[in-house]
Amino acid sequence: MESSLDLKLSRYHVVTPPVLDQAAKRHVRLVFATRTATARVIDAASWADVEAGRFEALPGAIRDDLVADELLVPAAEQELDTVLSRNAAAIGADDTHYIVIQPTAMCQLGCDYCGQSHTSRQLSEADQDRLVERVATEVAQRKGLRTLFVSWFGGEPLLGLTVMRRLTPRFQAIAAAHGLHYEAKMISNGLALGPALAAELLGELAVRQIEITLDGDSAHHDARRGKKSGAPTFARIVENIVHLANRPETPKKISVRCNVDRRNAGSVSELIRLLAAKGLQGKIEFYAASVYSWGNDAHLRSLTAEEFAAAEIGWFVEQSTLGFRPAVLPTRKPVVCMAVMPESRLFDAYGNMFTCTEVSYVADYGVPNRYSVGTLAGGDDAPAVDLADFNSRIAAGTLPCTSCRMLPVCGGSCPKKWLEAHEPCPSAKRNIEQRLLLGYALARREQEAIQEPAAAQAA
Repeated sequence: MESSLDLKLSRYHVVTPPVLDQAAKRHVRLVFATRTATARVIDAASWADVEAGRFEALPGAIRDDLVADELLVPAAEQELDTVLSRNAAAIGADDTHYIVIQPTAMCQLGCDYCGQSHTSRQLSEADQDRLVERVATEVAQRKGLRTLFVSWFGGEPLLGLTVMRRLTPRFQAIAAAHGLHYEAKMISNGLALGPALAAELLGELAVRQIEITLDGDSAHHDARRGKKSGAPTFARIVENIVHLANRPETPKKISVRCNVDRRNAGSVSELIRLLAAKGLQGKIEFYAASVYSWGNDAHLRSLTAEEFAAAEIGWFVEQSTLGFRPAVLPTRKPVVCMAVMPESRLFDAYGNMFTCTEVSYVADYGVPNRYSVGTLAGGDDAPAVDLADFNSRIAAGTLPCTSCRMLPVCGGSCPKKWLEAHEPCPSAKRNIEQRLLLGYALARREQEAIQEPAAAQAA
């Protein structure tokens, strides 16, 4: 155990105002250690000792817990260095070979905030062969791998199904040859995801995670995510989600995402209620995300960061009331995204390579695309805009992340958005205290729900 004189309160923490614990008849503080993503309840008097640096006044058990949570850390420690070194270690120890493939540049939808230019282009057989060869070589060279993981992205990946069907068994063969687990996920608009196709995806195509977007209730969704022809899509997508969630064999994760701006923010609660009415509690994960710039001006219609953060708490409450279990508290995020993973690439339908999922097919990024890191035909190339040095930029103090208490649980957020002068900070930065209070209330409610049957049985 460290001497109290050798400790300090970590800069990476969040604490709420005093809260009255009705059962214990005392005031407590809710504390979140972002270095370990650990939430703790501590009596107000003990927290006053912590803030005053009176660590020797703390009961030994409490002090030990705070050290274990990394709320109390060695006085001489350079905490930013610790966080970034752990991030680097996590990147170096990664045992998954992760790639993103856009089998087609086409999408049926005409989402008005989308920054992509859609064409009928599909990944050619020649580029498919080059991709398989590249993956086989990289997997053979990497030590300590356990998983080959493919994320199918778009456009709409289901419009490139022939590419998925041709590549999947070849990737599975590579994984088997090296004793690796093979798995895939898919980001889809969900429109073509009917029963027969769902069976194929979950079967021979080994898709285990699926994310589908619904932008509010039917009126709001169809106004912004209809087909390019203007035809509605909401009813069919909901039908497909319900079927997918109720199959005998389901993906291990189904996510429903709602992209939010000023036009549809008021319909998010209606969507949550509809999903609950369909009996999807415990079968899907739901989350809302603010619309942002995708090489366009879509962000100009967004809620302010403060408005979104406030609204999100209400959506968390709505979900919890209806039986969903929203991810209220953030988790540790040592690897922010594929941009900082040396071997990870996105391969688009033209055979271009990127280290970010938000840059392909975006006309405003130029020809050649300034974020490109090469092509399947020509090999790797130095990008005009480098995203891979993100953690170095944080270490150098060139980003606000350097002094932010949320860095361990957001990883600095989006490297690309920082470069484009769009603050990408997650909503938790602005509503973490409210999240802590909500998490506490939900935990108490769950505890009481367990205790009531036990008390009744005892009586």
